Amino acid sequence: MAKLQMFLPKRIERTLFVLFLVGLFAACTPSNKPILPSSAEQPQSDTGESITHPEFANWSQFNVGAKATRYRVVTNEYGEVRVTTTFFLEEKSDDHVTVRSQVDVERPDRPLEQNPPQSTRFEAKFSLPRGLTEEFFKLPNAKAKLVGEEKMEVAGRQVEAEVYEWTESNEAGPMAIKLWRSNAVPGRIIRQEMLIESSKTKTVEEMKEVAW
Repeated sequence: MAKLQMFLPKRIERTLFVLFLVGLFAACTPSNKPILPSSAEQPQSDTGESITHPEFANWSQFNVGAKATRYRVVTNEYGEVRVTTTFFLEEKSDDHVTVRSQVDVERPDRPLEQNPPQSTRFEAKFSLPRGLTEEFFKLPNAKAKLVGEEKMEVAGRQVEAEVYEWTESNEAGPMAIKLWRSNAVPGRIIRQEMLIESSKTKTVEEMKEVAW
């Protein structure tokens, strides 16, 4: 690869860099996705026991219009990509909430990419899948371990955050993840750090703005 780069024009080098970070961003994205299914992803086999959906439990605390914006920076030796994700409580009732998300991506030498907003509906209750416990769905990831608690300031408020750590695997190798999360804020995630040691790629995501 080093010999090949000697003959690459700068424009092609930048293009390869952008493509690399786009792939990296796609690889890291699942860490933010709850392991709990949305309304459209209900499991086919369940125990018949109905439990409260954690996403509903979180968002239903707030009024319609509540908003949380998180800012993510992915960096390595080639540069960085910046991602802003905004979550907005679109509607709520006794049996569901609907959360709209908007993702904007800033890449080197490229105009700001504003992706179409997407709405996700979470029912108040869902059926517990066979072989799993309610505690499993309270985790941010199936591999996550609770390692402590920490007081953090969010939009001028002090909140108690749970701290989780775990390791995921992807094409670039193991990825260490540390997550600060609190049910007291919309969307729950306050801060997240991810590191792929093999490529020295670091991702830091944190709460940027909250409208309670």
